[in-house]
Amino acid sequence: MSAFPGLQLNLNVDHFQLLGTLVMMGLSQRPGFKREMEELVTFIQKMQEAAETISAQMETVHSEFQRVKTRIAEQQNVKPVQQEVPKQERTPYVNPLLYHLFRMMS
Repeated sequence: MSAFPGLQLNLNVDHFQLLGTLVMMGLSQRPGFKREMEELVTFIQKMQEAAETISAQMETVHSEFQRVKTRIAEQQNVKPVQQEVPKQERTPYVNPLLYHLFRMMS
């Protein structure tokens, strides 16, 4: 629904891309925009590298935890019991790194 009576807008993805391009062209005329964008891209790249490193470390911790759990079960001469954990719906408010950590530890 439009704010103007009688005006109906049918916007699709192409329209939004065009609007985004026009906005970026306008913003790019601002002094310091290029430097700000470079800093943002650098920050995002560092965050991605950190997330990949944490993910790899969590997988290592999880595999080590499973190995130790299996070894303890074998020493006690008991078969390891796989517990069924009901999958909880993921809320949009959960920190993805913490969610990954809890998922790996369960």
